[in-house]
Amino acid sequence: MKIILAAATEMEMVHFRAAGKDSNIIELAYCVTGVGIIATTFQLYKTILAVKPDLVIQIGLAGSFSPLYSIGKAVAVKNEIVAEMGVFEKEGYKDIFDLGLENRDDFPYKNAQLINEDEYMLNSTGLDCVSAITVNEISTSKEKVDLYSNHYHASIETMEGAALHYVCLQNDTRFIQIRGISNYIGERDKSKWEIKKAMDAALAGYNNVITQLKNNLSK
Repeated sequence: MKIILAAATEMEMVHFRAAGKDSNIIELAYCVTGVGIIATTFQLYKTILAVKPDLVIQIGLAGSFSPLYSIGKAVAVKNEIVAEMGVFEKEGYKDIFDLGLENRDDFPYKNAQLINEDEYMLNSTGLDCVSAITVNEISTSKEKVDLYSNHYHASIETMEGAALHYVCLQNDTRFIQIRGISNYIGERDKSKWEIKKAMDAALAGYNNVITQLKNNLSK
């Protein structure tokens, strides 16, 4: 089984390189995409074409909108939304679906979301499944935090997740996104961030996936 393990930065990837899960059953290819939607879309698409994987696993850090998903925990992402494609008008924020520029149910979207419907992969993480938004700029202002949490009802925020969902849905490639929560959104004091705890929690979810896949493949 061929798996691409993707992360935005080597800082995130290094935890998973050290863990090592390559074997005669599972063959790993590593893809450090760079930060953001554009870099991730390009690098991931290029790597998928070269490797032709059975599965793509994206791992990395996230900020949380809610104390329900606290710092140092990890989650699996089911629904993704690109939060910054839109316009601010007098009545408030409208995204491209509100504006009628895109149909809310045109593939790969369903109700304006990029949804991972692979319940097997989601459940194999052993983690809570959440909705996420992907942004180009980490949210720091209260106005944006309130907008994104109220408009999209998202639990976490990343800078690459929607790229994974979009590319893999378009390529009919199985995928899973695992995120360790390092901070609450709006908190810019990095001394309060828990990067190692977050990555350790994400690693535990990743190990759950690999163990379940190995068990099934060896039967």
